Formats: sequence, C-alpha cells, structure tokens
Amino acid sequence: MTNKMEKMQIFKLIDGDFEPSEARSILFTLVNSKINFHSMESFGITIRTSGDTSFHEKRIKELAQTNVDIKKVLDYATENKLNLRINGNIEIGLLDESKDN
Repeated sequence: MTNKMEKMQIFKLIDGDFEPSEARSILFTLVNSKINFHSMESFGITIRTSGDTSFHEKRIKELAQTNVDIKKVLDYATENKLNLRINGNIEIGLLDESKDN
C-alpha cells in the first residue's frame, strides 16, 4: 500500500495580532534562525571543501536587510502605539528529481 501526498503543502506558522514587543521576538527569532542556518552551512562548506559559499553569503545579507526593514516597521508601531497583524505561511513542495520537469 502506497501513501500519496499532495505535491504542495501549506502550513500556517504565524497568525495573529501582536504587540510590537511580541512581534519583535517572533520575527527576529525566525529571521535570526535563518541567518544562523546559512552561517553554519557556509562555515561547513568552507571547512569541508573550501567550496562556493556565495549562495549562503547572499542569503545572509538579504536576511540581515530583512531584519533592518522589520525593525523600522516595529519601531514605527511602537512609537505610534500600534499593534501588528502577522500572517506567515510556509509552502513545502515535493520535487521528483527522477522525472524530467
């Protein structure tokens, strides 16, 4: 018996209204986790193979800029006593690399 799974799955990770301090914690934890992931991947590639880390370095820069942009929104919300609505979905697609796409 074979289990079939949909090729695309969507998971709701964040869904709600937050005070700026809560949003800061959630969003910076998420983005910083991704920065740490790419930093460790880059470090591992450098140590193991001295291979190309340009993809990871590019993502680190993009994510660092995302942190800056998020901080601006959060600072504005704090200064103006506003809450934030955050919705964050993750889409996971199954790839079958054995078939020509």
